[in-house]
Amino acid sequence: MTATAAVTIDGPAGAGKTTVGRQLAAALGRPLLDTGLLYRALAVIARRRGVGPQDRDAAAHLARTLAITVATEAHPAPGAALVRVDGEDITWALWDEDQAERLSGLAALPAVRAALLEPQRRLGEGAVVVGRDAGSVVFPDAPCKLYLDASPEVRAARRAAELRGRDAATDPARVGRGVQVRDRLDRSRALAPLAVPAGAHVIATDGLTVGEVLAAALAACRAHGLGG
Repeated sequence: MTATAAVTIDGPAGAGKTTVGRQLAAALGRPLLDTGLLYRALAVIARRRGVGPQDRDAAAHLARTLAITVATEAHPAPGAALVRVDGEDITWALWDEDQAERLSGLAALPAVRAALLEPQRRLGEGAVVVGRDAGSVVFPDAPCKLYLDASPEVRAARRAAELRGRDAATDPARVGRGVQVRDRLDRSRALAPLAVPAGAHVIATDGLTVGEVLAAALAACRAHGLGG
């Protein structure tokens, strides 16, 4: 595997992609790109401007014209800006579960996905790339692809814990509904639906610690000549 080839991690909401991706990127000495942050940033601004998935032209225009910058440090400093849009730090607004349906609806629009594809490929070169189509669409030729999964109940609990860690809203029922909405919309969209990429190593994370999942991920990387 070349130094510029991405390592991809896909899976549904709450499967542990970001947590494991951060640890894997650090272990491999690579940047980390969470592709979902670009879509979340778009959803935040679209909500502000009253743009929904039904406003296809306006949504595509936003995706093409917003200057979205994403931090790619594996372990960013506490309080550091993860995402800026046109220079504004919007990190605090990214994980509002009330925008789950808007987020998935916008992400399903072909023109939006096309507009955000090049930035993902540019930012993700040589990185550990986390997403829902990182290995199937963004980097389909990545030699090492991982797919993390877990039961809906476990994923909802993990997402709630993640939100508590960010001091965000943590109503369990709302978080669970948000996970279900993302599952349904991400798997059913016509373009780039959530699916196991061809050749991916599937890791079922139910009952596993982060360390155990990381060990399995590193083993997969070693099988492709990475990780020592």
